[in-house]
This record gives sequence, C-alpha cells and structure tokens, in this order.
Amino acid sequence: MSAEADDRPWWRATWPLGRRELAQLGIAFVTVLVVFTVVGLLLTETFAPNAITDLDQDVAEALVDGRTPERNDWADWAAFPAETVTKVVVSTLLVVALLVLWRRWHEPLLIAVSLIFEASAFIIVTHLVGRERPDVPRLLDSPVTSSYPSGHVAAATVYLALAVVVAWNTRSKWLPVLLAILLGGVVVGVSWARMYQGMHNLSDVVAGVILGLVTLWICTYVISHSTRAPRCVDAATPGDAGPAEDRRRPAVHEVAA
Repeated sequence: MSAEADDRPWWRATWPLGRRELAQLGIAFVTVLVVFTVVGLLLTETFAPNAITDLDQDVAEALVDGRTPERNDWADWAAFPAETVTKVVVSTLLVVALLVLWRRWHEPLLIAVSLIFEASAFIIVTHLVGRERPDVPRLLDSPVTSSYPSGHVAAATVYLALAVVVAWNTRSKWLPVLLAILLGGVVVGVSWARMYQGMHNLSDVVAGVILGLVTLWICTYVISHSTRAPRCVDAATPGDAGPAEDRRRPAVHEVAA
C-alpha cells in the first residue's frame, strides 16, 4: 500500500469512481437505453402482433384462469422483495452496514450503483416504449401504465449483487453459488407474481431479468477494474483476514493521483 493511500482517510482512499469509470458507466447506460428501447419498439410496435406477443397473451390468460384467493396472497408476498420501498430500504441498510463493517466503497457502491443504474434505465425505457400492460383483469392499481420491461423483476435480479459481494470476500466457492441460487428464487417468485397479478407479460419479465443481469455485469466490471482505487480485497471472510486493525484498513494497494 502506498504512503499516499495510507495517509488518506478510507472514504477517499477507496473511492473507485473517477472520470474514467464514470465515462464507462455513462457510455454503457446510453447503450442499454438504445438497445432495450429499440428491441421494445420492434417487439411491441413494428412487428406486433407476432409469435412472442401471442405467447404473452396466452400466458397472461392462463394465469388469470388459475387465480385463487390463496394464490393471490402468495403473489403479494412473492412480489414484496422488489417493491420500491422494500428495495430502497434494504439497499440503504446494506450499504450502511457494509461501510461500517469494511470501511471501503467497492461493495456498497456495487449495490447502490447497480440499483440506480437499473432503476434509471427502466424508467426511461418504459416511457419511451410505452407498452400497455396485459389485456387481462389486474389485481393491483398502479400509476405506471407501461409494461416493458418489468422494473420489479430487474430490481430483484440486481439483488444478485449480494452474491458478488460474498464472492469478493470469501475463499468458499459454494457460498456465493448458494446465495445466487437463493436470490434466483426471489427473481423467479417476483417474475411469477407480477405476471399472475396481470402487471406484466412474459416478455416484459424476460427483459427485466436481462436488464438486471446486464446492469450487474456492467457495474461489477467498472467498479472491480477501477484504476483510481483498485479492488484488492483478499479472498477471505472478514473473520479470516487477520488482526482487527488490518481488517479495518481499506484493502487498496494504491490510489491514482
């Protein structure tokens, strides 16, 4: 670790987003907007109806036919992890907890930037495409009338950032995989619930998963490859990292001037 990094407080020494990283995120964001908007308009406007939109309607009607009071309750609970208030509160608590635990920015920023990136892309794309929600009775009222892509599903997918954080900080190979499987179950539950409630088509849900995965890949790549504050965390849990004083020190080898 350089002397310069040693002399700086951790919140400066470990901040990974310089001009290069912000430019990368900006270019990636614009690319995501263009690709998802073009695909959405081609799917729902230019080439509609088509085999995909026909399948969307068939799936939506089949889910409506299978509704029961008990399943209605299940859908409410399954969608809960991706509700706006839930994801904001959970993400905020995680960011604060990780900052207090490790006193470095990489893990908290991965969670925060992924959520902001995904939510911003979803909001813009859904307004540009303006696809109507499925033509079936809906179980929920929402001020948002557009359907593509599913913001709930994209947000649930971004929760996989937790598995990345664990992979960065443990020698275990199975623990990140197990966490990813559990979080994948949340994505499946949210996807089913939003379709069951009549809020999204199957293709909207698929687009939401892809948006979430692309977002997570972009943010993970940019933050982990930062040249301003390289991520040099040992592959170990905090409990295996050595003396308490070493664990509190930012895991950064050098910081660019």
